[in-house]
Amino acid sequence: MSLENWGWDERWAERAAEGGIDSSSVARVVGQDRSSWSVQTDSGSERARLPSKSGVNVSPVVGDWVVAEPGPMPSDPWSIRSVFPRRTALSRGAAGTGVGEQILAANVDKVWIVHGLDMPLNPRRLERYLAVVWDSGANPEIILSKTDLAEDMAATKSQVQLAAMGAPIRWVSSEDPESIKNLRATLTSGSTVSLLGPSGVGKSTLVNLLAGEAIAETGAVRDGDRKGRHTTVRREIFRIPGGALLLDTPGIRELRVGVLDDGLKEAFADVESIAESCRFRDCRHESEPGCAVLDAVDQGNLDPGRLASFRKLQAEAAHEVRKADPIARAAAVSDWKTAMKTMKHHPKYKDRR
Repeated sequence: MSLENWGWDERWAERAAEGGIDSSSVARVVGQDRSSWSVQTDSGSERARLPSKSGVNVSPVVGDWVVAEPGPMPSDPWSIRSVFPRRTALSRGAAGTGVGEQILAANVDKVWIVHGLDMPLNPRRLERYLAVVWDSGANPEIILSKTDLAEDMAATKSQVQLAAMGAPIRWVSSEDPESIKNLRATLTSGSTVSLLGPSGVGKSTLVNLLAGEAIAETGAVRDGDRKGRHTTVRREIFRIPGGALLLDTPGIRELRVGVLDDGLKEAFADVESIAESCRFRDCRHESEPGCAVLDAVDQGNLDPGRLASFRKLQAEAAHEVRKADPIARAAAVSDWKTAMKTMKHHPKYKDRR
């Protein structure tokens, strides 16, 4: 099976030619499990490793195109020598108090944000996922799974449309073959689609439904809270009939945002549009006079929960910037000190000293 079946195209070929890379040494990472990888080469699927002295400063992730070479013995894994620059990179902020980001998938064309309707809809979660996906450079689509278990589908669709901000919304159920057929029709040969969402929403089941056979391992959800059991433990690309590539990922307990920029603007295009009418260009939409965003909330033209979500993600992204950038961190400390000094001379606090 040629690399074109795994997403290789003229743009990648041009990049390889510019770097003087022989196409026979090109491979795509199609599986990852801790420090081992599976790569798809012209000769088939191979195990791969990252040599300790390889000089590769970017850790390969599923979806990456890499330069790899076979080991000296046929039984040896291939060695990854370099990673092609990524077109898109789906990432989240480092867990805990860590600095930096974790790349979840690379070079994906679309990301399916999967939400199972066996649980109450969570618009705030959708907004968070949309901001992260838009920031990756890929196109997001919202997939509502388990629609046969939804209590009020019309109300659910209305809520999702408010959060989606124009992103396509699709629905699917294992009990409805027509919905599976319609979803499969949106896929194109050679395109890579990553599935994103917490455990138990049906990502692996969706892969199997679209493939027409059980190629991804699935598990049951707990009856009490409808949460999954992390059956998927590795990231892997599956090629399904028709030629589309589905990238299955483990469920995400916490999607920490990174340094959002365009993603926040795209996910909250309505807030950004209204903010253009604010009196002050640097309005934070908190208590400033002439704030068009606050006026929109008061007049019922903007959901207050959506504004709260925007503020929360904006604050998280700013925090990530401060963690990673000493200059930004120093500027924030300076602003805080200035505010404290100003407060000391405020009539409200002057007599309390």
